Amino acid sequence: MALLTQYTSFFISPFGEQSVTDELNIFLRSHRIVNVEKRLIDGERGTGWVFLVEYGNEGAKAASNSSNPSQRIDYREVLNADEYRLFEKLRALRKELAEKSGIPVYAVFTNEQLGYMVKNPPTFPHYQSTKI
Repeated sequence: MALLTQYTSFFISPFGEQSVTDELNIFLRSHRIVNVEKRLIDGERGTGWVFLVEYGNEGAKAASNSSNPSQRIDYREVLNADEYRLFEKLRALRKELAEKSGIPVYAVFTNEQLGYMVKNPPTFPHYQSTKI
C-alpha cells in the first residue's frame, strides 16, 4: 500500500498568538509526518518561522478496500513463500537498524511498507536482480 504524501505550511510569528502554535502541534500529533522543514523568514507577513510539513496518508483506494483498518494482516497468507522469506529478512534488517539507532522498528518501516516493497520490487533497466 503506497503512502501518499501531501504538504501543508504554517507561519508562526514570535509575536503571534499561541493558537497558531497549538494548531501546528495538533496537526503534527494527528498525522503521519514524513518531514518538517523550518525556515526563518522576513516577508510580507512579518518575521517568523515557516514550517513546511510533509505528511502521509494511505491511498484512498487502499483505505476503501479495507473493511476494518485496525485489523492485522497475516503476511504468511498474503505473500507467497519466496515473498514471505524476503519479508522476514527485511523485518530482521529493520530490527537491526532500529536497535542501532535506538528507535522503534515502526519508525524505520511499518510491516505494511515492507509488504509493499516485497510485492512491488524496484525495477531498473539493464539491471539483473540478485537474491538477498
